[in-house]
Amino acid sequence: MHRSPTPHRSRRRALAAGASLAAGALLLAGCSTGASSTESTESAAGETVPFKVAMSWISNVEYGGFWLAAANGYYEDEGLEVEWLPGGPDAPTAESQVAADAADAGITAGMSSAFAAMADDELAVIGSVFQDNPGCFLWLADDPIETPEDLIGKRILAQSEATVEQVLTLNDIPLDQVTIIPTGFDPAPLVNGDGDVYTAYSTNQPITLELSFDLEPGNDFGCTLSGDLGAPAYASSIFAKDTALEENRDLYLKFLRASIKGWEDFLADPASGAELAVNDFGADLGLDLEQQTLSGEAFAELMESPTTDEHGLLYMDVDRVETEMYPAMEASGITDLPPVADAVDLSLLDEIAAE
Repeated sequence: MHRSPTPHRSRRRALAAGASLAAGALLLAGCSTGASSTESTESAAGETVPFKVAMSWISNVEYGGFWLAAANGYYEDEGLEVEWLPGGPDAPTAESQVAADAADAGITAGMSSAFAAMADDELAVIGSVFQDNPGCFLWLADDPIETPEDLIGKRILAQSEATVEQVLTLNDIPLDQVTIIPTGFDPAPLVNGDGDVYTAYSTNQPITLELSFDLEPGNDFGCTLSGDLGAPAYASSIFAKDTALEENRDLYLKFLRASIKGWEDFLADPASGAELAVNDFGADLGLDLEQQTLSGEAFAELMESPTTDEHGLLYMDVDRVETEMYPAMEASGITDLPPVADAVDLSLLDEIAAE
């Protein structure tokens, strides 16, 4: 656990450019009986209120805006003492920690896990850092994937077979039209010719091809986002228990307000978030600064959309959730989805914008 210290936007275009190159792991807030709910929502002068945040993954640059908000004192200015609960393969999920009141807030990698948890727990998504999920289909320049139909007949190296099945289902492509080959986190099998396309993250494996295999994005390879193939999703979604939002609304306003400032700083300078991940918040993880810097630039490419241009960072398009993202989640097997009006609460972001 890590407590807050007191103290170019060209990569996605490069991945999408070149000869026919196509485009292109929250905060859950819940605290009905967690640490924050036992405190007053108003702190005395000079005092801070504890606020626990459960993450879905390790403390890397994916959370760079939160690290900047902490390092620059934005949470402290709001009277919050934020404690970060890192996620990872062996850690409890952010959803489970929020549901059990072990955390006041949580960050989910993709929005699907938060919405799936709503079948059992009264949760609400209150914002999303990334307007596009970084999940993508990675391919070499001599065999591009520009449309879902380009997947037909391909050998797909899949970290997650569910991702492939989701895209195919949404585009009415029979599963027997492709060959799915289970694979791991390393894109080397793609380079070695063991498959034609590889399910990846635009913020990770393309950087591996660049740094470890000396391949150039936009010329040697491309990465098409799953959203561009009909399976869009928000990522790093922020959510909370409904009861916590009602009982401690001011805490969540403070957290969101400070976080927005941190993500504005990250958007202006992703490298600063990478440095904090490598040298401070993820110092014990052995992260590589060059890789984290490039990954931070890729994450920054996912932060803006017409919706954020109009309403500000973290905002969501509820119509898009209902008409595009709900069908994508249903195609992946998620059932019992609540009405979007119950699942997404943007009133806090509206209140902050009105300020």
